[in-house]
Amino acid sequence: MIKKMTFVFAPFALALVLGACSDNEEPAANEEAAAPETEQTEETEEGTEDAAPAESALELPEEDAVVAVVNGEEIQGKVYNSVARQFESTLLSQGQDPSTEENLQLIEDEAMSVIIGNAVLLQDAKEKGHEADEAVVEERMEELKANFEDEDAMNEALAETGFTLEEMEEQLREQLVYESYMENEIDAPEVTDEEVQAAYDQFAESSEEEAPAFEEMEPTIRQSLQEQNDQEATFARVEELREDAEIEVKL
Repeated sequence: MIKKMTFVFAPFALALVLGACSDNEEPAANEEAAAPETEQTEETEEGTEDAAPAESALELPEEDAVVAVVNGEEIQGKVYNSVARQFESTLLSQGQDPSTEENLQLIEDEAMSVIIGNAVLLQDAKEKGHEADEAVVEERMEELKANFEDEDAMNEALAETGFTLEEMEEQLREQLVYESYMENEIDAPEVTDEEVQAAYDQFAESSEEEAPAFEEMEPTIRQSLQEQNDQEATFARVEELREDAEIEVKL
């Protein structure tokens, strides 16, 4: 099952477009970071197929439908659909059936939580004066375009997501706002040496094979624990903001 909402702001359309790009280049690849959706390939009894996976069981709203209103800001169906499909893809990659009643409800709940959480965080960030560096936005747009053979390939991938290039640029801009907000507004505790050592000891005790040396694993463990702290601090901030927010779910 999907771990209870791992909240990380991401430009949803960007994940989908890059997923389509990676699928076109390497049909057998299943890259978690790209979060491919309907074009994700599946391993079958006969082998890997280039065709689309089994038909999705998700009941998705129209792309231009309003699925939620957060402090007066309308969130469109295509944003919700992007997140829901990413969760569906995650379940598939874990070997689970996303079409069960339990998982369908889980996907709906988690997708709605993510888009509402993103909305309240970004609203708070903008109220506190966080802005995107337009030079960095332009740089990231160029990096995005470089993932495709030509403009036609990029436009084709965009068309499949339902997002325009202008909307993609706005999502990149919002990600920069979010990054600035996280760096300056979210105060997560630093991981201690004792916590790193305890995590390593637990791993070493539970591992069936001999664990690598502590010095080798220490940076990875510390980073993972710090990310958990950051997540927990972000969850707490989202809950604070949601308590004071006017939220109407229309799905």
